[in-house]
Amino acid sequence: MTYTESENAAICMDVLVKAVGIVNAERFIAYMNRESGDYTIARRAIFDDMSVEDLGKNLDEYKRNNPQILKAFENRIID
Repeated sequence: MTYTESENAAICMDVLVKAVGIVNAERFIAYMNRESGDYTIARRAIFDDMSVEDLGKNLDEYKRNNPQILKAFENRIID
C-alpha cells in the first residue's frame, strides 16, 4: 500500500513511539536530523556484505552485552 508523506510519517511515528516511547522516539528523530548522510545508505554499507550467520552472531553478542535493550521491549506490542 502506498501512503502520502504525511500518512507515512504519522504511521511511522506511531510505531516508533509504541516501540520505544515518546522520549526515545524524539531522541532518534533528533539524531537522524543531525546525521549528514542517508540512513538507508549508511546501513547498507554496514549490512550488505554481512552473511546471515554473521548478523545472527552480532545480534547475539549485542543482546548479551545490552540486556537493558531487550528489557525495554519486553512487554511492548506493535500493532
